[in-house]
Amino acid sequence: MNPPSHLDNSNIDALILAAGEARRFGRPKQLLPWGADETILSHVIRQVQSTPGIARTFVVLGAWFEEICAALAGTLQNCNIEVIRNPDWQEGMFTSLSAGLKHLRRKDEPAKASENYGILVLLGDMPFITPATLDLFVGAQKAESMRPLIACEGERPAHPYLLRRQHIGEILSLSGESGIRPFIQKEFPEARKIPVDHAAGRRDVDTWESYFKQRPESSGPVIPPP
Repeated sequence: MNPPSHLDNSNIDALILAAGEARRFGRPKQLLPWGADETILSHVIRQVQSTPGIARTFVVLGAWFEEICAALAGTLQNCNIEVIRNPDWQEGMFTSLSAGLKHLRRKDEPAKASENYGILVLLGDMPFITPATLDLFVGAQKAESMRPLIACEGERPAHPYLLRRQHIGEILSLSGESGIRPFIQKEFPEARKIPVDHAAGRRDVDTWESYFKQRPESSGPVIPPP
C-alpha cells in the first residue's frame, strides 16, 4: 500500500478508531488475520487508502498499543499513517473519538479550515466497508458544505459517518456514557444519508464465532484460546 497521491486536492481526513481491548479474544483483535497477508486493522487501512479523495489517515490506538504498532510498523510507515494514542481507552469508544477529534482540531492548517472539511470516522473492527462505499462519501462531501454524512441501513443510522469541523465542539461536549449517539440521532433526519449494502455498516467482528464465520477463506491460521 502506498500513500494516496491526491493529498493536495482532498478535504477529507479519515479517523479509524481501533483502541479497544477486545477482551473476548484475549489478544489484539486488530491483528487477527484477514485475507492473505493482512490483519483486520491493516485491511481497514487499505480500504481507506484505496479510496481517492481521502487525504490523510489517522488511527486511534489504546489497548495493545506497543504490540499493534510493532506488528503494523511497515503498514503505518509505508502508508504515512499518523497514530493517535488514547490513554483513556478503558473508558469506552467515545474517548477514542474525542482523542481523535481533539488531535485534528489542534492541527492549525488553513487548507482544512473551510466549512466543507470532513472527518470520516470508521471503526477498526469493521472490515466490510469497501472503497465503493467510501467513494459515495467522497462524492457526497463535494456537494455538501454543512450537513454531516451518515451511512444508513434502511432507515437506521450505521457506520461510517462524516463530521464537519463545526461539529467538533458539540460532540466533545457530550457525555461519555451516551457517546456520539445523541448527536447522530439528532442529525440523522436531515443528514445526507449514504446507503450501505449487505448490513456492512452494522456488522463487526466481536466474537470468535463471528470472526471465523466472516473472515476470508485466504486468511492465515489462528488458534483461539481454550
